[in-house]
Amino acid sequence: MSRRRSSPLPEALASQARACVAVATQAAHFFRAPSEAGAYAVHQAGLQARREAAAMTERGPRGREWRKISRALAEAAQAQAAGAAEAVRFGVADAPGLAASCASLRDCGREFGAALEALGDGPRCEALLVAAKRGALVAQQRQRLARDAALDAPDAVRDLKVRTVLRRLEAATEAWQQAVDCVVEVVGGGVG
Repeated sequence: MSRRRSSPLPEALASQARACVAVATQAAHFFRAPSEAGAYAVHQAGLQARREAAAMTERGPRGREWRKISRALAEAAQAQAAGAAEAVRFGVADAPGLAASCASLRDCGREFGAALEALGDGPRCEALLVAAKRGALVAQQRQRLARDAALDAPDAVRDLKVRTVLRRLEAATEAWQQAVDCVVEVVGGGVG
């Protein structure tokens, strides 16, 4: 990946990315061991991510590329927080595959955050973006497996509830992938 232009990471975007990674981390913890405290932690992380997105909109750079990254991050955080909230509301947080999917999204988020911090180091940034994209692809695979497991379950109502949560997690996965793609545009590479 060759750098087309110098693109130092805006602090407002870095702060938003950290908040979004925190949502992914809290969601992974919650789905691994569902509890009211875990659900509250995801909710609080989601609120912080929302505040950071608003700060990015208000004080962040005006560049179109940075705004696209910010929007994708906001969508990822919102979808993951909504997925956890729906899992609590429907009582399906323990459904097979949800924890593994969220763990992959957490890994994707961590790699993405590290890639943003490494924008000045082309080869390292590229490797981290590839790892983030790989994490999102693993999350997609795990979501498909969870969807198949839900379809095989004898309880049709529970199946619908699990699939609703999965739709949120799938939206988060798509948003993380969009964020990676936007960073690739910023640094001028071809990670796909």
